[in-house]
Amino acid sequence: SESVRHTGAIGMQKKEGGMINQSLLTLSKVLMSLGKSNPGHINYRDSKLTRILKPSLSGNARMAVICCISPSNKYREETKSTLQF
Repeated sequence: SESVRHTGAIGMQKKEGGMINQSLLTLSKVLMSLGKSNPGHINYRDSKLTRILKPSLSGNARMAVICCISPSNKYREETKSTLQF
């Protein structure tokens, strides 16, 4: 995810970082729903990312997720959030 306090982003970069974070949050919600035994309705339409990934996420596909983490205390919260994802 994009952290404004670490990137120092302003203007359009800040807005783009917010959009990236929103897409990742939506992807997380979709993945959590898919992991349930009875997921019910899964809303892929909340972000462009989940709309693009829908065929891969909803079918019989294998998927790998690569996460970037850091041992630095500066990025502790981001690393924890990434690992919980």
